[in-house]
Amino acid sequence: MEFVDSVLVNMLDATALIFSGEPDIVQSLKEKIVFFKTFIRFAQLRGFEPWQLLLLFTHLDVVALNVARLCQECFPCSDCPSELKFSEMLQKIKPIDPQIRETYIQVLKASNLPGSSHALILEKDKHVLGDFVDVLLYNIREPLFASGYSYVASLKKDQVLILYEALRFLRTILTKHLDMIVELHEKVKDLIGAVVNETAKIVICTLLLHESKEDFASEMDFELRNLSERIKLIKVITSAFIFPKTDVLGFMDFLLENLKELPNCKVDSIALAKDQIQTVQEDLVSLRSLLHNIPGQLNQDGKLQKLWSHAIEVAYKTSFAILSLVVRDIPDCSPLEFKPIIEEINLIKMEGLKIADNHHRDFESTNDATETSKPPPSPASTPAINKFMVTLDDEANTIIEQLVGGSKKLDIISIVGMPGLGKTTLVRNVYDNPSVRNLFHTHAWCVVSQVYKKKDLLLQILGSVDHHYISAEYSKKAEHELEEQLKKCLLRRRYLIVLDDVWDIEAWTGLERSFPKDAISSRILLTSRHAEVARTINPNRKPHFLRGLTDDESWDLLQKKLSCKESYPVDLGWKIARKCKGLPLTVVIIAGILAHLEQDGWEEIAGKLSLSSPSAMDECMHTLELSYRNLPDYLKSCFLYFGVFPEDEEIPFRKLMWLWIAEGFVKKSESKSLEDVARDYMNDLIGRGLVMVSKERSKGGVKTCRIHDLLHEFCVVKAKKEKFFRISNGPDDLSTYYGLPNVQRLILHSTGEYFEKSWLFCPDVGTLLFFDADKSTSSVYRISLILHSFKLLKVLDLIHFNMGSNLPIEIALLVELRYLALQGGFVLFPPAISDLLNLETLVVQGKRVLLPDTHGNMPKLRVLHISWSCFYNWSLVQDSFEGSSGLQNLDTLSILELSSGQSLEKIMRQLPNIRRLKCLLSKSAESNADCNGIVALDFLSRLESLHLIRNYQGFKRCHIVFCFPWNLKKLTLSRMHSSIIPKGGEAPNLVVLKLIDIDFEEDIWDMTNEDWEFPKLKFLELANLDIFNWTCRSDGCYHFPCLQKLVLRKCKKLVRIPSCLGDITTLQMIEVHKCKKSLLPNIKEDLNKNCGTEDIRIINFREY
Repeated sequence: MEFVDSVLVNMLDATALIFSGEPDIVQSLKEKIVFFKTFIRFAQLRGFEPWQLLLLFTHLDVVALNVARLCQECFPCSDCPSELKFSEMLQKIKPIDPQIRETYIQVLKASNLPGSSHALILEKDKHVLGDFVDVLLYNIREPLFASGYSYVASLKKDQVLILYEALRFLRTILTKHLDMIVELHEKVKDLIGAVVNETAKIVICTLLLHESKEDFASEMDFELRNLSERIKLIKVITSAFIFPKTDVLGFMDFLLENLKELPNCKVDSIALAKDQIQTVQEDLVSLRSLLHNIPGQLNQDGKLQKLWSHAIEVAYKTSFAILSLVVRDIPDCSPLEFKPIIEEINLIKMEGLKIADNHHRDFESTNDATETSKPPPSPASTPAINKFMVTLDDEANTIIEQLVGGSKKLDIISIVGMPGLGKTTLVRNVYDNPSVRNLFHTHAWCVVSQVYKKKDLLLQILGSVDHHYISAEYSKKAEHELEEQLKKCLLRRRYLIVLDDVWDIEAWTGLERSFPKDAISSRILLTSRHAEVARTINPNRKPHFLRGLTDDESWDLLQKKLSCKESYPVDLGWKIARKCKGLPLTVVIIAGILAHLEQDGWEEIAGKLSLSSPSAMDECMHTLELSYRNLPDYLKSCFLYFGVFPEDEEIPFRKLMWLWIAEGFVKKSESKSLEDVARDYMNDLIGRGLVMVSKERSKGGVKTCRIHDLLHEFCVVKAKKEKFFRISNGPDDLSTYYGLPNVQRLILHSTGEYFEKSWLFCPDVGTLLFFDADKSTSSVYRISLILHSFKLLKVLDLIHFNMGSNLPIEIALLVELRYLALQGGFVLFPPAISDLLNLETLVVQGKRVLLPDTHGNMPKLRVLHISWSCFYNWSLVQDSFEGSSGLQNLDTLSILELSSGQSLEKIMRQLPNIRRLKCLLSKSAESNADCNGIVALDFLSRLESLHLIRNYQGFKRCHIVFCFPWNLKKLTLSRMHSSIIPKGGEAPNLVVLKLIDIDFEEDIWDMTNEDWEFPKLKFLELANLDIFNWTCRSDGCYHFPCLQKLVLRKCKKLVRIPSCLGDITTLQMIEVHKCKKSLLPNIKEDLNKNCGTEDIRIINFREY
């Protein structure tokens, strides 16, 4: 065996000399040798003597010698062998000899040989069974991938998948939970060993049989049924239920909601357990009422904590049993399996009532299944971006002086400080300072973080400095091409580049050569936690160490954060501010806690903060824990969910909201939609200082958000501790991840290649999110086999995983899906997609997509979002769609491709509850006929946001009139004629109006006609307009009495805006993007004549 091990090591070294990487053929050869070695070891531990295995030993020795000779040829001074020779060697290693085959069978059939007890095997070598299963799994998995997921010689595909799943489960318990297995009763260990033995027999017999035989497949049906029965028994015996401890009440509400729908489920096994399910439901309602009063007492009572954990366990046991019935994971599940669950629930209720008596608490058990955690009060408005943030003017002025003064050579200025001190906030204030922005020609902000890729950093910077940047095209370029492109963009231009959160010198080294060293006063501003990193990057300048807040500044910040609170104890507040030790993040989080407490709660917080704690960082982490404990139960899951996203990522709130809803975190409300409740949750988290708003929507509200690095770290650690989700980082972690029992959410931060080849087996997982660590690749991957291992998924996000043009039909097996996000060049979705009756959100990113007409049979679908590069062509399914009631609940639809005539109106009548709609109007015979017609949309009483895009030449000249809904709040018009713009109070509730590439007669927008009136408009954007003249009545307040923000983007002919806009008292900001150079000074001049520009912020983003 030592010789074989030596051959394997040398084979790795040898192949590295002739191949880049490890070819599949070499990997296969290596695995076959390992298989021989492991099988012989297994046989020896089963009690076989060496003489009984002589043929196997001889065969292995011959193969090892030939491989050793082949490896020797790989070294210098020899002609390197081709990959063909390795392929020939692979053929020789296959056991063609009938005697060798017979030896295999004898070993596997032996059951009563002395010393062959599987319990004894585990005692002699506890790793042997796991190693044996590992090689069996590879041998059954390899043909599946190689043959395009067809079948292995003599077995059908479904039979192979049963084998694969059985081996994955065995591999899990024999590797990850081996210590637990070793401690089990001997009979249980014998059972596990016997199942391994039976599985091995099926696998090896299958591999030794070269052609398909019908009788063999039939025989295997019987064997596999027996195997499944025994695997199920082992699952019951070895299941150690470890469940998330977060938002138990929310989970129970979600579970009870699902239980109500079970009578409608068309599964035979449900009927068998109908009475027991009804009993479980009634008992859970009672238990849920009992638990409602516990959360506030958890930290003070160990018995309550134990009771709470037990309740979590029984709730998830119920969920697993029910879901398994629905997807037929346990085909022979009987009503008897629910009896222990019912007994456990009754036991918990009895214990809870006993504790209540001891503590004089009133835990009345009721049958009110609709009782939920108290929702947060609706905030008056969304918290503003960076509202009441620390300015530290003295620190900012010091940095500004270093930026604008000093040498003309490229200079690097570093700001160093502990996390939460406000480095990023300070740099952002400096970066946005007008005196700084006006000094530099080019600006870019790049977030580095602890985990980064050089290519991603280059793409970040290029996105800001390259006028011709197109993400999809640049992502395909090699790193050296991006380096040259960046250097070209910055050459002979005075630039300011911010590198935020630099952890190591390598990040700087990778970017340094892309920054030209022209003597024109360019600057690089970086932040870091580590002073040594800053000193190494620029040894000629001392790092600037950011100071903490003074006690007065801490108190000032705390007061500002509590400005919404009518009254509070000032003296106590001052003491608490001092105890924050000058760390702004601590102050902000403490303010979020205090805002929801009365005075006695303030005293408790003051007592928990200590002036004598070891460090400000320790105090900050302690404060984070306090904040988390003080969160309402319904917010804990929402907050922890931020940890699933990569660190420092800007998270689209709309996506986060859809995920929250699909996970069941958002409680139903009679007076509000789920989306509105989710917005309340977000505003609550922002108000508590836990979430930062990155970008606001044009009509108000959060567009993107993020959390501080420390909070992200807290979420990941807490989620792991609470078993809320599991993150697998990178290829190494993924390759060793075998799956854990009852992991509810699995988050993959890996590459498409490693995900495709992973051996994941997680049948209990309810959420699978994939984030591509290699964003630059455009490779296509397949996941058909993997999907068989995730039957209970409710949330599947593969938006970063390119599936190519063929959507795997296995998607339709995931009948519990509520959220599905996919990427690929799908031309047509399979009709079976309509089997996903629980699907609420469908997101597709790729090329033109045509959904089947059966999609109208998805009654719960609320969000259908097709990315900009995909279109939804309804013209082929109109006939079948008309009259369909399957999309009555649709709330959001984007992008819907339609012909622009009356067909649009017909189809809109099938969407009575639509609130957000984005349409692409395409050319057709009907649209030509209706070029000057009227399209009524006023019947869409719930429609709030509408985006219309013309998709063909000539439509600009069509004078189509749209009758817009009275309730419409946001309207975006692209490539249209100006006649489509609502006038004369046609859309009186508009808050946001965006006009993009609109065709105006004679290139003039004449608003002197009194019909142009927008009484509630707050945001107006004009983009890509060819107008050179824009006129209003002398009283600008008539047209836009409530206007707050005006955005002018790429209006390359416009030289002036109406000076009367200066009369609008509500106007706060004017943004100018890539417009004519003379426009900005003219705006300032005209507005100054009317009212002065002190109260209006004018920002210029690049001139044309």
